[in-house]
Amino acid sequence: MNNKLYRLICIILVSSLPILYPCISHPLMEIRSEDPESYCQIGAIYFDRGDDEQAILYFNKALQINPNYANAYFSRGRVFCKKKEYDKAISNYTRAIELNPNYVDAYNNRGFTYNQKGESGRALSDFNKAIEIDSRHIAAYMNRGITYSLRGQYDQGIEEYKKVIEINPRFAAAYYNRGAIFKKMGKLNHAISDYTKALEIDPKYFMAYNNRGVVYGIMGKYEEAISDFSKAIEINSKYIDAYSNRGTLYYENEEYGEALSDFSRIIEINPKDGFAYYCRGLTYYFKEEYDECLSDLHKAQELGYKVIPEFLEELLEALERQR
Repeated sequence: MNNKLYRLICIILVSSLPILYPCISHPLMEIRSEDPESYCQIGAIYFDRGDDEQAILYFNKALQINPNYANAYFSRGRVFCKKKEYDKAISNYTRAIELNPNYVDAYNNRGFTYNQKGESGRALSDFNKAIEIDSRHIAAYMNRGITYSLRGQYDQGIEEYKKVIEINPRFAAAYYNRGAIFKKMGKLNHAISDYTKALEIDPKYFMAYNNRGVVYGIMGKYEEAISDFSKAIEINSKYIDAYSNRGTLYYENEEYGEALSDFSRIIEINPKDGFAYYCRGLTYYFKEEYDECLSDLHKAQELGYKVIPEFLEELLEALERQR
């Protein structure tokens, strides 16, 4: 079939999250009025619950009691990073480091935040410092590996994940991220091996099923790919990437009914997904359901997805005239 839809989903590395403040299990606890740590613990509870503003209030209170309390700056930095207020986050992590030059988690988190700003050089510097302080700091190795991958330095990235695996051979995310690099390098069998290892460690790792399915698809292993996408969906019924990839594979094999079902499911999950309307519109085209095709492609454009294949332009113009 001509004019096949190109593959929908690119593999994206899963960034390791910044080190979290210890989780507090009790929602109510006594606050000692002159103890900044008590306020930090309450702030951490609010942060875990998603109430960022209350968390900031408690971290501010801790700093009112002790303006040199490094943990409060670190914790407040986490909130600002989550809110995508990256400059404020960096300022807080920097202050925590000034107060505690060996604050390894603050270096790691500041590096993570620099990466969010696209400043990979500064990010690497911070991850290097975190590892200098703690040679077994897994999050810093993971983040450094991600940074190298984003810079196209794939061999260095692989070395970082190798170090993580040496520290903890059961760390599934290291295999997952290394598999993504192998996929980018075209080393597909290595990628399959790493995704499979990640799944042996964590059988519920739905993203690993999805990414292994993509590699199987590239290798032309249709049944294996469909099986992996379906398993990812079984684990997480709202995982859009797996529906999108499975729908694409169905589309490419001219199984249009199944493809429509998957693209429609994406739209149920996220009615503002312009790309899903676009894909469903193309599928309707090959089913010769032109009114539905036109409706979906218009909706895709309304939602910001502007790309319309040249081969559809004449058809769309004719349908518009008929309307």
